[in-house]
Amino acid sequence: MRLFTAAQTRAMDLVAIDAGIPAFSLMELAGAGAAAEIRDRWTVAGRQVLVACGPGNNGGDGFVVARHLANAGAYVQVLRIGAVKKMTPESALNLRILHNLAIPVFDVPDFEVLGHLVPWFDEADLLVDALFGVGLDRAPDGLFAEVIRLFNESPGLRVALDVPSGLDADCGQPLGETVRADLTVTFGAPKIGLYTSPGFEWCGETVMVDISWPAAAEPEGPGVFLLSDARVLELLPRRRRSAHKGSFGHVLHWAGSPGKAGAAIMAAEASLSMGSGLVTVLCEAGMLPVFMQRFTEVMCEAVSSPERTTPELGAILAACEGRSVLSIGPGLPVDAACGKLVHELVRRCPIPMVFDASALTLLASKPDTLKKARVPVIVTPHPGEFSRLTGLDTAAVQKDRVAQARAFATRLGVFVVLKGARTVIAAPDGSVAINPTGNPGMATAGSGDVLTGMVASLLGQGLPPMEAACCAAFLHGRAGDLACQEKGEPVLRATDLLGALPSALASLHPQD
Repeated sequence: MRLFTAAQTRAMDLVAIDAGIPAFSLMELAGAGAAAEIRDRWTVAGRQVLVACGPGNNGGDGFVVARHLANAGAYVQVLRIGAVKKMTPESALNLRILHNLAIPVFDVPDFEVLGHLVPWFDEADLLVDALFGVGLDRAPDGLFAEVIRLFNESPGLRVALDVPSGLDADCGQPLGETVRADLTVTFGAPKIGLYTSPGFEWCGETVMVDISWPAAAEPEGPGVFLLSDARVLELLPRRRRSAHKGSFGHVLHWAGSPGKAGAAIMAAEASLSMGSGLVTVLCEAGMLPVFMQRFTEVMCEAVSSPERTTPELGAILAACEGRSVLSIGPGLPVDAACGKLVHELVRRCPIPMVFDASALTLLASKPDTLKKARVPVIVTPHPGEFSRLTGLDTAAVQKDRVAQARAFATRLGVFVVLKGARTVIAAPDGSVAINPTGNPGMATAGSGDVLTGMVASLLGQGLPPMEAACCAAFLHGRAGDLACQEKGEPVLRATDLLGALPSALASLHPQD
């Protein structure tokens, strides 16, 4: 599903109006659709419903919702918040319809009037937020901020129209006081900020109502997409009956060091579980006995001489011959010798590369080295690692994850998997995907190593880099969700993700 910015949705609305679709009709479709979504979830007949309307067209949508819920038997009270001096013709017409139908509408121009109405917020079974739409670009203040606070303190169910008031529709950041909705009904097209982090946490369930915008109104060019089961299933590689182990790629992991063997083990096991035909761990000679005792299906190769701990560039490049992909980073030491090797491999490696963990820390000294890669490169940073790569503080990274991941990908020509809640995957051409799977229990040691192994596996099986990264992120999160259902968030371990990968793959197939 494609997601859109606020500016794009406003432009699409204008295209519809210019095509001859009356603005009043668009407002009716939006409000009627929202009322239908509410009625699909809750019984409204006989319930107290409070609709708070702002001065713009979002308030007009609220008038339509109020009318339809009243027709369904709800006891509706409408509040017009603020000193409304001017309304669009379609909002004014819908307000007049409410008056004609004797649906109660109360003007709330100041704090004194609002103070008398505070009990209404506590008594309402359902509250509808129609204060602000996608046009809001600053923190709600004064009377509006107080209404939002009363909304959030109410024990009733909260429904936001188009976007929770106070939320930035582009980046998902709360601008100030923000409605925390149980249901968000967005109109015409889904907005990016409703699906990325932290915006999705303010929206509750999010649904979209089609208001008949023409298909031609959709903007061209690279977009932002929300991943889904159907899309990931469509992208995953198919297995021919005549295939053999060489058909599914040979993954190399340069990973692990004394005290950090587990990172390499989890990355390698994840590659096997994602379907790689062959997996080899490259390590210093002293680590060979450790890995050979642990592995049964994974091969190991020493890339350093017995008397040295630092791998040799020539040995790693030789290992790449005839192999499909090289992942670098999980459990590697962060030292000058490894740093020199990592930067040299960016320039000289002949096969696609995946960088994670220690490799990202080592690249942070000269991230522009990534421009010199001759092959596709995927980097999989968490926000702290991304902060080091970009020179931005973590708060700036998190403020607009989509914009930051896209900027890095397009500037350096790499594919970015910016991990965290609602992982963002960005490509050099500017296209972006948002992953809806996963949970806080996955914030545990080794989880990223598992993802690295999955990304490398799918890349090695022949998927294009963007598709490999998207499928891996989605299935990684799905495995975490399935493991969480069984064990709970607090006790989730990275090895639980490995165990849940077969179920994650199976979950993509529709059940009869």
